Amino acid sequence: MTHIERNNFVKECIKKISSTFIKNSDIYFCESDLQSELFALLLKKFNKETELRNTHMWGTDRPKKLKKVSTRRLHSELLLPEGRIDLAIIDIENTVFAVNSKGQNPGFRIQEGNHIFIEIKSSRTSRSSISSKSEWNKLILSDIEKLNKYSNPCHMLCFDYSQILDDEEVSSIRNQTNKNVELHYIKKIGSNSYIETKGT
Repeated sequence: MTHIERNNFVKECIKKISSTFIKNSDIYFCESDLQSELFALLLKKFNKETELRNTHMWGTDRPKKLKKVSTRRLHSELLLPEGRIDLAIIDIENTVFAVNSKGQNPGFRIQEGNHIFIEIKSSRTSRSSISSKSEWNKLILSDIEKLNKYSNPCHMLCFDYSQILDDEEVSSIRNQTNKNVELHYIKKIGSNSYIETKGT
């Protein structure tokens, strides 16, 4: 699968979960539910184990040979210097596996490459909702600022349970993204009231 094909598959998965959210947003209690389902969708293509050939042993001038180490492309809560990435499809060829001179304390160093990063924001938690436009904007722009630091394809997913932003406001946020960052703004359809009305 080429890098373009990988990114197209990511878009297909985003489209699938977006469609489900629009039809029935109450399937998802919070951001974690959305992240978990998207992870499961992506795992169908990114579950293959691949050997990490780029290795490094630090703390010694005489590095020893390391055992074979394999991983898959898909990871969640990937910690990078700029902050955590909710979901990441990593470029194995540009990922370094590093250990100390005893072969312990493993770590993964993500170098610039053909990675795909995904950030997710939900306007609802399992106990409360974000109703303030300014707070919602601030949360979204914070993640966009982080994604703008990268040159690889990035996707910003915003799941709006309460129609907080209109199309013009979403467009304004989209104008603040770099070309490699794609904003997906998904709104719940219908009334926010759960009180049954006559005739329903």
